[in-house]
Amino acid sequence: MKKVKVVLCCVILCVDLGGCIKPMNRGERLTKELGAEQQIADEMMEDIVAALDAGDADALKSLFSKTALEEATDIDQQISDLLEFYQGKKQSFEGDASSSTHTKHGEDIEKSFSGEYTLVTGEKTYRVAYEYQLIDKENLDKEGLSVLEFVTEETYQSAINSEEGYYQWQYPDSGAGVYIKE
Repeated sequence: MKKVKVVLCCVILCVDLGGCIKPMNRGERLTKELGAEQQIADEMMEDIVAALDAGDADALKSLFSKTALEEATDIDQQISDLLEFYQGKKQSFEGDASSSTHTKHGEDIEKSFSGEYTLVTGEKTYRVAYEYQLIDKENLDKEGLSVLEFVTEETYQSAINSEEGYYQWQYPDSGAGVYIKE
């Protein structure tokens, strides 16, 4: 009889405490997940900018995937060119990234980000795009940056104000590497 009372008390306590926890609705779950994804995208941008502000080619190169380093044409020269192109130190950046996730049995197998940001330094404003593979369980060598592109705000706006009305990023057609356009 005593065991029944203890079990009954435990069940009542669990039900009572469980009622205090408000379950998240779908919108709240998506907001939480998207907020985390935006944080991941911003952290990658922060890592890129930190390497550029420090003038650290090795730190920038370490952000790229092994596959991208093998596929890019002279990545060391591309990074060197970007370090020359980049002027000033970061004052601010803002932007966002779209993500793509492939899941299998509830587990993320692949997750990638395409980021587009506006970066303001003490000397210039840039538009930045990158492709970043966060997870690739079938090919770990693909995890990391594959593409990084910088363009000056003037060049970007000139394209926006042209007949075409948009800026055509170089990287979708050019493959892995670092691209700059003044």
